[in-house]
Amino acid sequence: MNINDTSEILNTLLSQTDKKSEKKIYHCFIRTLASLKKRDLSESQLQLIQEKLSSLNLKTTTINRKKYIPQKISEFKAFLKNEFSFTIEKHFTYLGMIFGMGVSIGTSIDSVLETSIGLSIGTGAGIALGIAYGAKKDAEAKKQGRVI
Repeated sequence: MNINDTSEILNTLLSQTDKKSEKKIYHCFIRTLASLKKRDLSESQLQLIQEKLSSLNLKTTTINRKKYIPQKISEFKAFLKNEFSFTIEKHFTYLGMIFGMGVSIGTSIDSVLETSIGLSIGTGAGIALGIAYGAKKDAEAKKQGRVI
């Protein structure tokens, strides 16, 4: 199944739903596919992508599409990351923010300040540092053309 066929299937699913959450999921997948169409991919890369899209079985009817389609999107994005080192926009910023919330920084500041505000200061500082580092990594990925 090629990128255009997959986009058509997703557009059909998009027109069949009224749920905002499902629409968001379909739009996300469609944007990813549109970004791949714009890239100058080799024939072998396109073949790998088409094989993966075929293996996702998006044509199958499932009882709970709301769970099935996001799972397939995650699987496809993991494939793109592993095979081609592609990332989504702001991927590293989100990761940095998550890792920055580590309580260890807050605990270390809390033991130094011996007050209860050390945890909040540490978590805030960790998030800020994580976002800054993630933004730097996102800028590098964008320069290298790995953002989809």
